Amino acid sequence: DVTTTVKRELFEETGLELVKIRRLVGVYSAPDRDPRVHSINILVEADVRGNMNVQDTLEISDVQAFEVTSLPDNLSYDYDLQLKDYFTGLTILA
Repeated sequence: DVTTTVKRELFEETGLELVKIRRLVGVYSAPDRDPRVHSINILVEADVRGNMNVQDTLEISDVQAFEVTSLPDNLSYDYDLQLKDYFTGLTILA
């Protein structure tokens, strides 16, 4: 189920613990969003706790937090679009 997957992926990739899912931001499933494979990405807004620390070093090499005003320009795949949807409060099915 989605909640269990969010808990697992959040911890594996950031070391953070899921407290509560606040809302669904979007489901991103366009065949060309990831050149390696056709993937489905579910983006949620959530409350979390803990310290950021990569757990799955085979999949993730680094994790960082940024101020909203200083987000990097070189995000992978369609993550810039996903952040835009989050900040505008939209719920997207794409």
